[in-house]
Amino acid sequence: MPLLHHEPPARIDDLDSLLGIAMAMEAEAVRRYGQLAALMERRGEAATAATFHGLRAEEEKHTDAVDRWATALGRAAPDEVSFLWVLPPDIALSWDDLLDRTRLTPYQALSLAVVNEQRAFAFYSHIAAGTGNDTVRGHAETLAREELQHAALLRRERRKAFHRDHGGAETPVRVDSSAALDRIAQTLLSAAATEHAALSRQLAASGNAAGSALLGQIALEEESLANSGQPTIPATTPPAAAGAMEPWPAAIAIAERLAERFADIAATATDEAVLGRALSLQETAILHLTRLTTHQA
Repeated sequence: MPLLHHEPPARIDDLDSLLGIAMAMEAEAVRRYGQLAALMERRGEAATAATFHGLRAEEEKHTDAVDRWATALGRAAPDEVSFLWVLPPDIALSWDDLLDRTRLTPYQALSLAVVNEQRAFAFYSHIAAGTGNDTVRGHAETLAREELQHAALLRRERRKAFHRDHGGAETPVRVDSSAALDRIAQTLLSAAATEHAALSRQLAASGNAAGSALLGQIALEEESLANSGQPTIPATTPPAAAGAMEPWPAAIAIAERLAERFADIAATATDEAVLGRALSLQETAILHLTRLTTHQA
């Protein structure tokens, strides 16, 4: 399924409009997470309420960041109310769906947050692709990357919530040397390359040449990275969009898994070289995820 069913209603060619949209996106998230936290408290679901309070606090940091960004650019503080109508209706529908649910776990709440971050990424990607202003394009691409990074962090929290709900705790892998990281990275990247290559063949058999080519290219990059030990950052220009295909969620999940694993390694690293390499590997996985998600959107 596509992340967005409607493209931005108008081409965004000025920076003030982009700032207003960014502020509206974050302010709406603050408002909605606050509503959901209050709803969960009324239902007596303290754990889910705490999750929403945490998400609200995180989004408040994002609104502050947009304010600082506007100041740095010499712009007035954005008026988010004037830009609410521009936001993707898919995001509003997601919020409304949550409010209507009679039972909501922290895992489900975080899953919704992940989807909405991905939708925000797709929205900014559409703006970047459609604008005729190079400055707007550059800032929209930056916002899109930030939304993917937010989604990656939320996936980690979602995974923790899953283990809590199922009575277990996930023990992060601590990597203390570059050699150990090389071995782990080779295993993870080779497995991802094999899976992506298999999905590429499925797409080719179904007639999706563009999707097959993209997955095949990513598989080659993963295999090359596994063998070389040196991250090669792929091009970030998104391919032409293709119809939704059954293998696509699986391909995205593989890239998500890689990004999460390398993020976990970076989070527990005590060696500077391991930290730097893990972050570089995570960046590569996120860029692959960017290409896959943009292709889907």
